[in-house]
Amino acid sequence: MDSENEERIPLFLFTFNRNKKNDVEGAFVTKLLEVLPKKISLLYVFGFEELCSIMEGCFPEIAHKKLVDINEELLMALRKKYSDYGVKFRTLALVQRGAMGLTAITPYYSKFDDIRLSSSACGYGYSSMKGAVGIRLRYKTGTRDGKKKEVELTLVNAHLSAYEGEYYYRRRNEQLIQLMRSMDFGDGYSVLKPRAHCFIMGDLNYRTSKAYDRSSTITKDIIDLQGEPSSKDDVERVVERYDELTLGRKAGEVLIGFSEGCVSFPPTYKYHTNTAIYNQKRSPSWCDRIFYLSTYREHNSWRLRESETDKTATPEVKEYNSIPSLLFSDHRPVYLSIDLPITPPESIISPSGCLQITSLEEDAIHNHLSENDEISPNIANGPTLIYMKTIQLDRFIQNLISPTSDWMIGYFLWCIVTYKGRFCVSIVVLLCWFLFRIFISHP
Repeated sequence: MDSENEERIPLFLFTFNRNKKNDVEGAFVTKLLEVLPKKISLLYVFGFEELCSIMEGCFPEIAHKKLVDINEELLMALRKKYSDYGVKFRTLALVQRGAMGLTAITPYYSKFDDIRLSSSACGYGYSSMKGAVGIRLRYKTGTRDGKKKEVELTLVNAHLSAYEGEYYYRRRNEQLIQLMRSMDFGDGYSVLKPRAHCFIMGDLNYRTSKAYDRSSTITKDIIDLQGEPSSKDDVERVVERYDELTLGRKAGEVLIGFSEGCVSFPPTYKYHTNTAIYNQKRSPSWCDRIFYLSTYREHNSWRLRESETDKTATPEVKEYNSIPSLLFSDHRPVYLSIDLPITPPESIISPSGCLQITSLEEDAIHNHLSENDEISPNIANGPTLIYMKTIQLDRFIQNLISPTSDWMIGYFLWCIVTYKGRFCVSIVVLLCWFLFRIFISHP
């Protein structure tokens, strides 16, 4: 990286729910090569959900091997894409929990240190069927004035509860708070840390309907985006009107202080696998998203938005899009190419560890919260009573309850879906019957 660009941090982030499918024809690497930025980035972050079956996810050694294999594909793709740069891509970190995985790859390995990993489960019975995985690392660089600077980045990939309805919407909101609190990075902070950039991405599973009806106006409006040539403005209008995550952020109910690029791509879920046809068992939705903490000091006014200061001291979204032509899953991958400033955003966690609500006027400079949008007057700014650091109960749940739940689910599924499992169950049943006949039937 040249010295002029070292005051910016170019990142590429990618999230994909693989629907437990293996890419047998190499389509994943082929499509990834088409969307990787032409100019090399400092860091490449790839998150996956459902990278294996539920049963495999309950056994860490199996799921981890799956993630390692995918990571090798990613390294191969990056080396092929940027072969002219003469750099060596290396994996900085790799973390897995259940069927969720996250990997960070860089061509500038020596610029990073203090790498920390974390994960948390929030599925039924605190199993890892749902949850999040995270990486925190420190980036070190010099600036044009000769000063050395460093900044931390927190990268989280999550998989939240599915289904339409108000109950499930509230459950997803609660899960986000729970995960952001319970992910312990071992440095005194969970996901939110002062003086750190932060990204939250994944299959967040937010929907476009509280009560899905195939014949509803909502469904028709969304399906029409695929049936006819649609402009970005058409997609944006549908997102603003129906996407519950956009509406929830606007109401101050979820991810306050975070922003995303403009959602101008088609819904990413639910498709019939190996086709571009929506599966109308579910309302077509933008389940797969990438958010970044956006509480930058320069976001105070609309006037400053147009200034040069704003352009150099705030993130610049280069591209935010999906890959509609990657068909082997019922989801479509989403990726974000973004340049960050060295200076991190303002903290949204108070010295006491509680969440601080920031003004939505700051978020209004991003798409879907435009200058003319009406922001809920009931949202107050300032500290809340929502504690955002890991507590002892979280550690007990994640270190004891969750692994026990995974063990029970994993072996239950092993016993009923595998030949070896069914054979072992049959042997145990026969043995019990034999012992019963010997000791009970013939005293």
